[in-house]
Amino acid sequence: MAKKREIPQDVKLNFKDNRKGTLTFEGRDYDVLLVDLPTIIEAQKTLDKKQFYKVADISQMLLVDPTSGNEPFVQQTNGRHETEPYNYPHGLTPPLKHVRKRRFRKKLSKRAIEEVEREVERLLEIDATAEDVQYEVVDDREIEMEQESDAATQEIDIDDSVDESESDEDLAAAIDRDLEEMEDEDEDDEDEEEDGDESEEEDEEEDPSQTGEIEQKRQEIAEIKQAIQRKTRDLLTAPNAMLKNRFETDINNLKKSLTLKEAHLAEMNEKEK
Repeated sequence: MAKKREIPQDVKLNFKDNRKGTLTFEGRDYDVLLVDLPTIIEAQKTLDKKQFYKVADISQMLLVDPTSGNEPFVQQTNGRHETEPYNYPHGLTPPLKHVRKRRFRKKLSKRAIEEVEREVERLLEIDATAEDVQYEVVDDREIEMEQESDAATQEIDIDDSVDESESDEDLAAAIDRDLEEMEDEDEDDEDEEEDGDESEEEDEEEDPSQTGEIEQKRQEIAEIKQAIQRKTRDLLTAPNAMLKNRFETDINNLKKSLTLKEAHLAEMNEKEK
């Protein structure tokens, strides 16, 4: 019958109501029930077995009782709490067995809905008896946009500060080298003090070279002061806490280096006298 696509005359379908009916096939009556499928099935047809055309969307199915029609047809429900007996629990293929229970979101029970309604009514009553009510409408989309813009601004500020901090990093490296030299020079000074008069004569011979070192130290001190001023301006205009902490650390390191430089310069001036 399916291959010939013809319905014989002995096949009849009669509905008693919108859901239940009787199917007559080969002289025998079967009870049928129109059920709702859990999924929508796309029906297609082909003429050359190569190209397929959509012809319909199937969402219902006639469920035939294989037993005789003497007893009323009893539909298998999806559980003891099933509230819609015409919802078929399974799909058409084995993987879709109990698909409503395994894959679909469970419906809220009537008790849960009533509890929510009672809570809403209670809040409305409290709101009505309040002396003063303040409310604020918050749009989640605006909050997300602000967070994204803050993140983008932070990335831009970091990129902009990289170029400015390159010279400061070079200056910090030079300061570290000078600090190491200062430590070595302090050790040499201690050795020279132990030597006595011989070390004093050597210092007097090195006076011309110390004049150039003093000028160099003064230039380094001036550069450090300029760097501190620049970092202080950056600290005042920093848009976020991360950059502020970074600038504060740089300023503290520069101040420590400035103190050491000035102390070393004072020692050199005393020796020159």
